[in-house]
Amino acid sequence: MVSWQTRLLNRVLHLTIKRVMSGSGTVAETRRFIEGRGKPRLPPGIEVEPVHAVAFRGEWIRTPESSDERTLLYLPGGGFMLPASQQVPTMVARINREASMRALLVHYRLAPEHPFPAGLEDCLAAYRHLLDLGTDPKSIVIAGDSAGGGLTLSTLLALREDGDPLPGCAVVISPFTDFSFGGESRFDNARHDPMLSSDGIARMNDLYLDDALHDNPLVSPVYGDFHGLPPVLAQVGSTEVLLDDTRRVGERAASQGVDFRVEVWDEVPHVWHVWPFLPETQQAIRHIGEFVHEHLARPSPKERARVRKAPAKVAVKTSVKVAAKGAGEGAKRGSAKATPKKRSGDLTQPVAAASEPATT
Repeated sequence: MVSWQTRLLNRVLHLTIKRVMSGSGTVAETRRFIEGRGKPRLPPGIEVEPVHAVAFRGEWIRTPESSDERTLLYLPGGGFMLPASQQVPTMVARINREASMRALLVHYRLAPEHPFPAGLEDCLAAYRHLLDLGTDPKSIVIAGDSAGGGLTLSTLLALREDGDPLPGCAVVISPFTDFSFGGESRFDNARHDPMLSSDGIARMNDLYLDDALHDNPLVSPVYGDFHGLPPVLAQVGSTEVLLDDTRRVGERAASQGVDFRVEVWDEVPHVWHVWPFLPETQQAIRHIGEFVHEHLARPSPKERARVRKAPAKVAVKTSVKVAAKGAGEGAKRGSAKATPKKRSGDLTQPVAAASEPATT
């Protein structure tokens, strides 16, 4: 059953955010609207430390419960053209607490100034930065929402193709996985989605990439070859225009032997995890924590004791220096293969939604 809080929020979002995201305003105007909503105060105990590396920009996010033996690499959404929502650090901190992790939030380059593959290059650079710090890849979770959810899957595909060690698991929230508009929910849910519209998504397509790349697996992971990838948890709302983006990629990955679990939550808005007052948010983040605990080794007894006894600030500095030029001035970035071998395969039938999250 949908909570009354979610029903009320959906009405508000439909009258505010959806109108802006569906409008014809410029990218600059949309960015100003999003940024003008104000930056919420971080709850007590959340520590944020900027990372200014040569190949990417980001932030370390820690809570008193964070363990340095587990790392969340988080790729935020924003339609590939908007900066991370102001609520994202707090959401990431909640995931940290639930799964006993520290997090590296990546601020990848954005379109239209930096179209594909710039953002993907930054995500790959951030993951490799963790490896350079000596982080065990099996202790890493890559996660992302919306556009960042698609980038999470693209990052996994690119890492495997490049021969990099893969993370322990991944989590995607309302992921954008198909630039070819192949899913029926893009149209069937257009009126019901309280935040996104098909027109808004089409506008994003035009800014992010060339038409010829729509079926490139690093752009549209729904066309990817998922063999050998780590377990993935996907969460999406039943009324989202991106519902089929999640269903189809989940079905494809599962048919190729990947442990890819899809949870369909009844009538929640796009990336509902950023709204802490929703009961569904608390439940979904708890599911993420359980998934991480299932697939990553628990922090050692010594580390758990350290976290309990000394939750004070732990300063972690990046191992590379800031480039002479900024990201917008041609700073050197990591690389990604933009033209991998094209793969094909049949897609299975979609999974039905339910009032409780339907899991496949």
